[in-house]
Amino acid sequence: MARRRREGARVFGPYLHGKRWRIEVVREGGEKDRYSYESEKQALQVKRALEKELSGATACTLIDAIGDYEVHLRDVKGNKPKSYNATIWRLKAFFPDLEMRIDELTTKNCAAYYQRLTQQVSPRTGRPLSVDSHRNILAETRTFLNWCVKSKRWLTRNPLDGVEGQGKRRHGKPQLRIDEARRWLATAMDLAEKGEDGAVAAAAALLMGLRAGEVVSRVVRDLDDEGRLLWIPDSKTEAGRRTQEIPEALRPHMLGLAKGKLPLAHLFGRHCPDWVNDWVQRICRLAG
Repeated sequence: MARRRREGARVFGPYLHGKRWRIEVVREGGEKDRYSYESEKQALQVKRALEKELSGATACTLIDAIGDYEVHLRDVKGNKPKSYNATIWRLKAFFPDLEMRIDELTTKNCAAYYQRLTQQVSPRTGRPLSVDSHRNILAETRTFLNWCVKSKRWLTRNPLDGVEGQGKRRHGKPQLRIDEARRWLATAMDLAEKGEDGAVAAAAALLMGLRAGEVVSRVVRDLDDEGRLLWIPDSKTEAGRRTQEIPEALRPHMLGLAKGKLPLAHLFGRHCPDWVNDWVQRICRLAG
């Protein structure tokens, strides 16, 4: 009878044994040890620790890998905090168990993670994530795993290579017609005259072609040349770093916002980009 080839030390399980979860350790010489735990999660944590100990390898967990990736984005690529923090948030949203070893990722479990993501409810809206949201998270995670393969050698292949994004992305947003824009702007300027800062911010987005994030990021010193110019020193692209001429109708409102504030104070106060979008929608409703 052919003799079975001896395998190295290994860990099996966890599997349910009665009401507890059991793992079994087989040593190099064939000796076996069994351990049981109250929960599957606890058993999995012990299993991973034992596998790391038995292999002698520095098994990298997902949370460790994501931490290293954050350093890469910040120090090597030079991404801004807002950019790399958003990326790290998306990666943590994709993986349900950040203590999992990265070499345990497979196409099967990554596909299951993405399927779970498509059904996840947004804490902000109370509705399932939009197609654009979950596909953007998928794309960022794929890029991260490519880095794990090519730069760190933690994986031999990207387990997301066979996972396709679901749903159809939105292409563009509804645009106001010229007459609608005139009605909208007249309503916005009426609100601005009444001291509504949000209306000024929304009008600046329309008249100056500013992104919502660019509006809320502006500080007092960005307002220049007696209210004629607005500096945009940081943007997503090199072309986005620019100075914008401020339309005459907005100048007194912008100067009013800056009055009495320190140079590095936020021009519109501290707000997230959604604040501008909310004001756009509010003005739309008031303008009919």
